Amino acid sequence: MARNAIWSNSDGLAVGFGTRTALTTGSNRVAENGMLESLYLVIKATELTDAVSATTDQVIHAPIIPNGATIMSATLNVTTAFTTSASGTLDIGVYDKDGGIVDDDGIDAGVAAGALLLGAEIACDGADINTVVATTGGVKICASYDTGVFTAGEGILKVVYAPA
Repeated sequence: MARNAIWSNSDGLAVGFGTRTALTTGSNRVAENGMLESLYLVIKATELTDAVSATTDQVIHAPIIPNGATIMSATLNVTTAFTTSASGTLDIGVYDKDGGIVDDDGIDAGVAAGALLLGAEIACDGADINTVVATTGGVKICASYDTGVFTAGEGILKVVYAPA
């Protein structure tokens, strides 16, 4: 998405001015029953990189989980099977509001392409599940690949957290 200026406001919403192109990835944050909130992130395999950059759409448009919130759980539902020409794996991590790495596989590490089949529901078990966000300004959830590039695949990640 091209914009002349983009930043995240205090609510974690992307604010921008200028020319806009089509959005190819997306995320959303919604309130749940009781004290929990959920964050939804569409992960498109062909848009992943080996290292997340602060300028990618994935970082720019990701909602923020606020500092002090507890990440309760994360589940990836595969809507299109992931394929790779090598032995690619999927990492889902935590990044600061500017796209800097906090823990690049803190939500889930090394999910093999063989597990990313159509209809699969993957319960993420990274080190940042059941932990309190301790990053000033909050964190964003982003995905990357390791070992090999994915040639196809898509999934919806749901992250449930308890705000501070």
